[in-house]
Amino acid sequence: MKKLSLLISAALVSTSAAATGYYTDNKSDVKIKKNSDGNHVSVYQQSPGNYKGNKSKVYIKYGSDYNDVDVSQYGKKNRSGVYINHNSDHNYVTVNQKGYRNKSRVNIGYYADYNDVDVYQKGAYNYSSVSIKAGDWNSAYVKQYGHGNYSDIDILGENADYNDVTVKQLGDYSKSTVLIDDYYNGPTKYNTVFVKQSNNDYSNVEITNGSSYNTVYVTQY
Repeated sequence: MKKLSLLISAALVSTSAAATGYYTDNKSDVKIKKNSDGNHVSVYQQSPGNYKGNKSKVYIKYGSDYNDVDVSQYGKKNRSGVYINHNSDHNYVTVNQKGYRNKSRVNIGYYADYNDVDVYQKGAYNYSSVSIKAGDWNSAYVKQYGHGNYSDIDILGENADYNDVTVKQLGDYSKSTVLIDDYYNGPTKYNTVFVKQSNNDYSNVEITNGSSYNTVYVTQY
């Protein structure tokens, strides 16, 4: 019995260490799907020391509406992915990342409408990607504090209309790219994009392949 209890104790210590991220990265997967509505999910991850960072993935799909998701990551080299697809509407997602070389990816697509996504990154060399493909009336807000940050916005495809995207980069040597592209099956129309940057930054906006009646504002100061 004593030997067995020692084995259990050792296993518990090992599991506890792994859970805090000292030996391995933390990983969180959340899936809300198949007409699942009105759920609230909160993910908190902290990356200690010089490890690879944490990973969080949130999936909302197949007609799941009015869900609220918060993702908070601290440290460096954290990864957050939020995917809202297939007729999932009116969802609200907030991603907060504080640290160094973090990455946030938000994909809204396949007739997912009226979703609201906010991404806040504070630190240096962070990366944010927002892709809206065949979804209408979505809102994405990206705010980055610090130097050398990068924001990539894609609005693609038929029925990617009336979306509202705002990018604010507060710091030097940051980069913002915006692509509005028909991509397939029809024009991309009536989208509005705001880009605001401070010193020594770069903004690139491309509207192509029959995309019409879109509005883009770029402010650099």
